[in-house]
Amino acid sequence: MRIAVVQHVHAGYYSDYLSSLIDEAAATDNYQVKTWSNSIPVFSQHISEDAVVYILVESTTGIGLKWWYARKLPSILKKIKAAVVIDLNGISSSAKIPQLIAIDQNIAQEKKDANAITKYAANIIEKSVSHAQYVIVFSKNKADTLSIKNNKEIIRFTAPANFRKFEWHEKIMIKAMQADNNEYFLSILHDDDDENFMLLLRAFSRFKKWQQSSMKFLLLPKYEAFEKNIHEKLKTYKYRDDVRLLEGLQDTDLVSVVASAHSFIHASSSFPDLMVLSIALKCGLPIITNKNADTEEYLGNAALYIENKSEETLSDALIKLYKDENLHAQLKDEAEKQSLFLNREEYKLKLWQLIKTAAQV
Repeated sequence: MRIAVVQHVHAGYYSDYLSSLIDEAAATDNYQVKTWSNSIPVFSQHISEDAVVYILVESTTGIGLKWWYARKLPSILKKIKAAVVIDLNGISSSAKIPQLIAIDQNIAQEKKDANAITKYAANIIEKSVSHAQYVIVFSKNKADTLSIKNNKEIIRFTAPANFRKFEWHEKIMIKAMQADNNEYFLSILHDDDDENFMLLLRAFSRFKKWQQSSMKFLLLPKYEAFEKNIHEKLKTYKYRDDVRLLEGLQDTDLVSVVASAHSFIHASSSFPDLMVLSIALKCGLPIITNKNADTEEYLGNAALYIENKSEETLSDALIKLYKDENLHAQLKDEAEKQSLFLNREEYKLKLWQLIKTAAQV
């Protein structure tokens, strides 16, 4: 069976996550994984009978996307003899084959600053949902918000397999290397998110004034490295010796740093980074985060929730989690329980089965 996967570079984090699940499932079932090329004849692309074929959306304008989904994509699907297509951009096409669509976090009618693919998906969301055999959504809350009822399937963000909980003796070396043998708060920020960076520093300052402890604050960039302005702001920070910007870590070091943290502090400017939160859960970390329907759905009782994010509410949460050892232990236990709810293997198999089931409709 040939499975077509339609993806756009600006589709969002959920698109990238689902493609990783598809690739893992394809490898398990010995499916070939290829990327379609418009410049090479189909007979020269050597597509196996059992294959996952990625088709990259080229258009970047509303008019171009309308033509692409109405004419170009159906033509490609016919050439490769796809049995089913899953669109990771939340858009259905005019193709006469079974279709699945995936709804990302940033698909919302009211987002004025959205890119072309997101705007187009939002504008035709009702049409796309009606055409799809299955609508894949990252949370029940998102499905409810978009009034998706009958054909919805929830595939939640889950942590990569290499993340895990560390025992106390495994953390000793990491604390020595990264935090001068001290406990540390941990946060992951977008590389240029100076707004939340400054919020975290101000909250940490209030924590330090309350308790002149040796507690450190380690920050990891979402991608590769923090922008220059974040480094410059840290230079003038009063407690800069207790804050570390860790960049360029190898995968094994990244896992160790996350899993050895005292707790995870989540700050977000737009919508919650549910992938990062699922990683914190799998590592058994107590979490401080904003309270909303998505974070509550994912974290349950494993988080200390902030109603209105500010340096005062955040610092109060840091203080509370630091001084209340019973609360810290309770949240750790809840994180372990909740991580079982976000089982990557189960969601991978569920997605793969949905694709196969749709192909047989």
